[in-house]
Amino acid sequence: MTEGGPPRVAVLILNWNDKCSTLETLESVRGLAYPNIEVFLVDNGSTDMSREAVAAQFPEVHVISSPKNLGVARGRNLGLTHVLQQSDIEYVLFLDNDVTVEPRLVDKLVATAESQADCGIIGPTIYYSSDPRRIWSAGVSIVFRDVTAKKVARRPLGWERRGTVIERVESITGCCMLVKRQVFTSVGSFNPKYFMVGDETDFCYRAARQGIASAVVPGAKVWHKISSSTGGGYAPPRAYFTGRSTILFLKEHGRPWHWMTTLPLAAVSLLLAYPRERWKGNQRAVAFKLRGYLDGLLGRPVHPEVREFFQRKDLLPFRGKHVQEDPT
Repeated sequence: MTEGGPPRVAVLILNWNDKCSTLETLESVRGLAYPNIEVFLVDNGSTDMSREAVAAQFPEVHVISSPKNLGVARGRNLGLTHVLQQSDIEYVLFLDNDVTVEPRLVDKLVATAESQADCGIIGPTIYYSSDPRRIWSAGVSIVFRDVTAKKVARRPLGWERRGTVIERVESITGCCMLVKRQVFTSVGSFNPKYFMVGDETDFCYRAARQGIASAVVPGAKVWHKISSSTGGGYAPPRAYFTGRSTILFLKEHGRPWHWMTTLPLAAVSLLLAYPRERWKGNQRAVAFKLRGYLDGLLGRPVHPEVREFFQRKDLLPFRGKHVQEDPT
């Protein structure tokens, strides 16, 4: 507890070429009722004038710039090196740049963290931005066979009315997670092997092995635009990293029985996905998920077309011509 007031919280947001969403999120953050907040924005090499827009409209925000796209894990770690230099910051709230938060969000999350000594990672109930009463995630159960997708934990009837009665979970969705400062001392930062997808799962899993629990506060609310930076949940770039990160997580934490179930089920899932996605004209996403699996298994660097996408967003729709520097 900060002397004379509530604990100091750093809000850390990551942006890459998504100026409009970022400005909307910052406007939402500006409306938070919590009285002891400092906001940091890591810009991952944007070329859409994001930094200039943030500086003009939100001068109170600390902007940390990277000359290139570091990805999610490394981008968050860059922000952490700045945030944790301030010894009075007791919590870090990680937010995606495509969320809207309720005004009392931080109050509810911090109150829970302060009352639960073993809980170091706290999350809210996350709703679809496009369907504000529909729950997208309220904590997840880790599933090794496709760990980056994760299984939404089952929710009892009357979940939303439980208020601050917490629910222990295996992992918190990364678009909004409050982390106690001392967790970083015990666990370290995010694993930079995960360019995107799965970094928060790995972080929560490593924390649990240190006896640090994750929990969800049902009455805390956030609304999320799903996968806005990659064009949707099964766009080729995201599908690639879903496959790659699943294998990276398996290599790091899996047991023999996890391998025995993951690889056959991955093959079956690709066979089932291909006709479905071909009907949508999106069969390339299936091919890139296969490449992600193979690159993860063989320890190969990120595929050139995926590198290109995350260094030059102006090349949408997803295609490949000019190979850029490896983002990892």
